[in-house]
Amino acid sequence: MAAVLAGILTCAASWAQDRADPLTVPAPDYEALMAEAAWDWRPGDLIFRNGVNDIDEAIRRSLDLRWASVGILRPSSGGPRVVFVDESEGVKEEMLYEHVAGLSHGDYAVYRARDLAADYDPEEQMWPGPMARFSLFIAYGQPFDDQFLLGDGRFYNAELAYQGLLNAGIVAGPPVQLGRLVSPPGQLEPQFRSLLEGHRYCRYELSFDDCWANNLQGQAIVTTGSLISSGALERVYP
Repeated sequence: MAAVLAGILTCAASWAQDRADPLTVPAPDYEALMAEAAWDWRPGDLIFRNGVNDIDEAIRRSLDLRWASVGILRPSSGGPRVVFVDESEGVKEEMLYEHVAGLSHGDYAVYRARDLAADYDPEEQMWPGPMARFSLFIAYGQPFDDQFLLGDGRFYNAELAYQGLLNAGIVAGPPVQLGRLVSPPGQLEPQFRSLLEGHRYCRYELSFDDCWANNLQGQAIVTTGSLISSGALERVYP
């Protein structure tokens, strides 16, 4: 009986707490709850961050880059989303708040194409723009490109952003030969080197050093660093 009475008293206390005077209960921070982004976001904004893909991280370490991955912001009825390339699932998207969850100020950076900024109309924020259209209607669902070949129907993160910019008529600098970014091949991060050893250009070479000298050092790629240094982008956050 005592146990039953204790249970009733506990329930009553809980009910009373729920019915507390609303004036004494702190109001939710609705501004924080409704904030979509930490900056004045626009369709086509590029979000650079680390920690998305192991392969991206290996490239970042090999080429001494600040950022490993980059995604394209697009509008949706539920809030802004980020389209990016996952090394397991290919080109996909997720909500912006999911993409930056756990990251603090300085853990990611946002850049905007200067030419897109000049033509932006605030009344058309739900318009996806040419970059998001490319990522959704052409690239979406395509696999991660572990061969790093431009224009082969597969995509790595920097390439997705580069091709999206091209679809907007913006050239974010020229692709750069691997041999100009890192040399000799012994400087390659072990995971990145292991990946390149399986490159189709290396199938008929006697050694990786031969493949590097004859093929890979001349292969042109785009990187997060080449996008940022191209002059086509301006930083808007932080």
